[in-house]
Amino acid sequence: MAEVFKEPQVFEVQDLVRKVTMLEILLLALDWDKPEFCRQLQLRCGESLHRRTVGWWEARRHTPSKHADRSLRILFEVASVAMLGLGSRDAAPYWTWMTPEEIEEEMLDRRQMLRSMGLAGAAGAAGLLLPVSDLVGDAQDLESLGHIGLGAVRASQKTATNLAITFKAAPNAEAVRAAKAHAYTLLDVLASGRATMSDPARIQLRAVASDAAALAGYGDMNAGRLDDADRWFTCALDLAREAGDRRLEALALGSKAWISLYRPEPDRAAVIGALQGAAGFQAVLRPAGRAWVFGYLAREYAALGDDLGSGRFLEEAQAVAGLIPHDEPGWGWWSVHGELGWDSARASGIAGPRLLELGRPAEALEMFDAELVNRTKPVGLAYHHRLTARACVALDDLERACASGRAGLAVAKAHGLGLWPGEMRKVRRVFPDKWGSHPLVLDLDELLRVAA
Repeated sequence: MAEVFKEPQVFEVQDLVRKVTMLEILLLALDWDKPEFCRQLQLRCGESLHRRTVGWWEARRHTPSKHADRSLRILFEVASVAMLGLGSRDAAPYWTWMTPEEIEEEMLDRRQMLRSMGLAGAAGAAGLLLPVSDLVGDAQDLESLGHIGLGAVRASQKTATNLAITFKAAPNAEAVRAAKAHAYTLLDVLASGRATMSDPARIQLRAVASDAAALAGYGDMNAGRLDDADRWFTCALDLAREAGDRRLEALALGSKAWISLYRPEPDRAAVIGALQGAAGFQAVLRPAGRAWVFGYLAREYAALGDDLGSGRFLEEAQAVAGLIPHDEPGWGWWSVHGELGWDSARASGIAGPRLLELGRPAEALEMFDAELVNRTKPVGLAYHHRLTARACVALDDLERACASGRAGLAVAKAHGLGLWPGEMRKVRRVFPDKWGSHPLVLDLDELLRVAA
């Protein structure tokens, strides 16, 4: 089986996954261990082979020799050994990172293909996880390089930006998988020592890995996997510090606020502590980063009932947001292409909740309604419906509170946002007792019961 290289302080997130090639899945499906595979290859093709060599192929430390390449193609009836996850960059779609559970599922799927289609079908047809999509393949592309220069680092930054844009538009399971594939690949390149790189390239690649880990964390968080998200955010923080990138360190610190916020029992003090930690780096943050930190501090201070402090942070956020169009957009998740985008929907997503927390639900609802047309991204739309439901509860509007609850659950279901049913349940807990037996409330309760 392929070897995974790790260092304990940063690479904990890799403990539950490893690199798996199509060749390994086929061998598992055939019930061939390495000695048996070597024997079968020798019987059919006359190639003398040691099982350690197979391990080197799977770990992508070596490529098959010319004769082994031909033998493998004959045995598995494939046009290229790349279709087995071996060799060149063309192999990127035919290997990926898997958990033990995913390996088992993929192996069983391949066994079924072997029964119906034979080896050629099992190697070439799309299974559960292999071949991967173009999105995932691009995210894993860097892994095949033997040398990584600054040009490759810039390419990985571009990949990070493309993944951020894709995730914002459609934060579904495939986008999350691609984000994680990018992060795992960067971590493996950094830890394995397989690729040569200069010290500047290594430092910059750590920064890209930090950004990638943050996006992977947001993917797990929005899916409702808070413990996994917390591990990713810790990884992002450690990598930012190793890279000496104080900007990324600040944003990674801030991202950890959401773990405390989205627990079943939110810890608002911990949320503010994390955001204040990020604000301590404001001197190195670009305008978009400062607007992000100050904006959420405005919301959290309002939740404490501090109207004056909240207002000051909101003013700072609005002032610095005006500088964003004149600044560089940045790259990756921590850029205006990803989490740091600032538009009217983001602005109302700060100012509206602030009014709601300060006991002014009618004004908040007016703002939410005005900005609904600009809420096009799934996470922002789910957030909008939750806030609208909260405002309607405060305004004793049962019908609209239930309608917003249903709409939020529909968005969550359509995009795999497992976090948001739990957030809607928090809103449901503050429904007045007098609403309890209303048919609309009972209908919402049933939807919440079956939601992820």
